[in-house]
Amino acid sequence: MTEPYHTESSEDTASASALDYSRDVAKRLSVTARKLRLATSSRSKLFKAVGLRPRLLDRAFLTVAVAITTLLLIAPITMGIVYYVFLASDQYQSEARFTVRSSTPALGRDQIARVTGIPTAKIVQDTQIVMSYISSSEMLTALSEKIDLMEVYSNREIDIWARLAPNASAEEKLKYWKKMTSVSVAASSGIVTVKTRAFTAEDSRRVLKLVLEASEKIVNDVNARIWTDVIKTSGTNLQNAANQLQAARERLQIARNKTGVLTVEGSSTVLTTLIANAQQEMLDLQQRYQSQADRISKNAPQMRVLQREIDSKLSQIQHLKTQLAGQNSDEHNLANVSLDMSQLELEQGLAERQFTASVKTLEQIRFVSKQQLIYLDAFLAPTLPEDAEYPQRIFWIGSIIACSVSGWAIALGLLSVVRNRLN
Repeated sequence: MTEPYHTESSEDTASASALDYSRDVAKRLSVTARKLRLATSSRSKLFKAVGLRPRLLDRAFLTVAVAITTLLLIAPITMGIVYYVFLASDQYQSEARFTVRSSTPALGRDQIARVTGIPTAKIVQDTQIVMSYISSSEMLTALSEKIDLMEVYSNREIDIWARLAPNASAEEKLKYWKKMTSVSVAASSGIVTVKTRAFTAEDSRRVLKLVLEASEKIVNDVNARIWTDVIKTSGTNLQNAANQLQAARERLQIARNKTGVLTVEGSSTVLTTLIANAQQEMLDLQQRYQSQADRISKNAPQMRVLQREIDSKLSQIQHLKTQLAGQNSDEHNLANVSLDMSQLELEQGLAERQFTASVKTLEQIRFVSKQQLIYLDAFLAPTLPEDAEYPQRIFWIGSIIACSVSGWAIALGLLSVVRNRLN
């Protein structure tokens, strides 16, 4: 009976020990969990501490980080170094400087402005015209007539990123030309600086020479158009003055033929002389008549003849005075003719002065037009570059590295933010 008792007692002891062990383990786990919660609030760190971190999410973020590093850091820097060190074609830049000037060789400044209409401010405008022309498609057209631009800028020896596409449109050609050319002006002095780039030193200088020639041609064309317009206007004014003079002369001629008076002054002188002579003759006749009246009867034949002569001279004098001036408006006299003739002669005189002035102006313009009043003075000829200034390899490689590192750092920062939010 004692043996079964001992068996029951050992089983109870074992159960008690197992229960105590379980309680001890649970207590330890509780303490450990409490410590972990106090040590960190991040679920990922908790999983890492207990060895339960999800490996799939880590691998995904690691893959994205590697892709970002490759695409934003390694690839751009490698491609930039390879291109600018081994592939990029050298570009040579030629430089020239010029000014647009005006000259006053034959006339004063005020006369130039009056005759040609070229004020000093127009030089500034002409400078802007030349600068705009250099950067325009018309310049490309002018250059294409003297040089094969496609051979200069589309040669297959030039790297593909720097050369002009052979099938480029007009807009693309103009955009490329503006990139290869720079024009600037000093506001204080009016000096224009032009720079052109090409892939050989000789081509850059040759292109710039042709640019200056085309620019000078456009200045000469502007000069020629100015003189053409001015000469045309002056010729028109001269023709108008000639027509006015001809019309005035015709009117005066008609009036002279109608009145029979060549000139008022001449006719007045003739009439005055005739009147004076007639009066003198009448005085002589009157004296003869008075001297004979004491000795001879008034009815004597000779006395009647003298009286008729005196009356005839008196009538003649009266008629001459009437021709010179008179109160009768219906009667033709020199006073009435003088008013009309004076007006016509005045019109003719004014027309003659206008015609003379027009002839003088046209002669001056023709004389000055043979000289160049506006011209392009290239005081610094196109240079022949010795070293390639473009592409600026160190600058662009440094810029690519800086941009790549910045983009890479920003992308990794954003990835880290996303990763923390998902955890």
